[in-house]
Amino acid sequence: MYSPRFEDAITTMLEAHGLSRRKAGRGFEASHAVSVATIVADYRFDEDTVIAALLHDTLEDTDLDPTEIERRFGKLVLDMVRDVSEPPAPAKWRARKLAYIDQLRDNTRDGSRAVAAADKIHNLSKMTQGLRTHGTIYIQPFTAPVEDMIWYHQAVLETLRAKWDHRILTEQASRLDSFIETVELAPKVR
Repeated sequence: MYSPRFEDAITTMLEAHGLSRRKAGRGFEASHAVSVATIVADYRFDEDTVIAALLHDTLEDTDLDPTEIERRFGKLVLDMVRDVSEPPAPAKWRARKLAYIDQLRDNTRDGSRAVAAADKIHNLSKMTQGLRTHGTIYIQPFTAPVEDMIWYHQAVLETLRAKWDHRILTEQASRLDSFIETVELAPKVR
């Protein structure tokens, strides 16, 4: 998958995110972006989709100008990044998630669907690992209760499955099942 364009995407992602931490301080944004891109590449999606995966959180979480993405990587990559970007954070959690689900429902690009699925695969994997290691205390810094997180991940999966059939969704469903099972078994913190 290496190309000078892919390397430029890594540089762009690093310039945008720097060493910023993920929400709730769990890991680095850059590590998450590389993981999502790796998942997309593992499922053999094209270079534009892998690049969109690398940049998928830049519009949502940084001040990177969208015109810079288009200038460096083209309109398709910018469109895919927009497809998987939530509205700005001042909106309430559920409103942002519903808007994201609506975007996925209206989306016609398989590349955007792949990025969305890979993002959720990585997020669910990290949350499951955190719960297994730390118990429910791991969830406390998040802005939504675990029941809402489960609802959201189920809604995203159902939305993707409604218009698309790809084996990446089997992995997403498996990671969601593991997360739900881990939530049910996780030691409770009082």
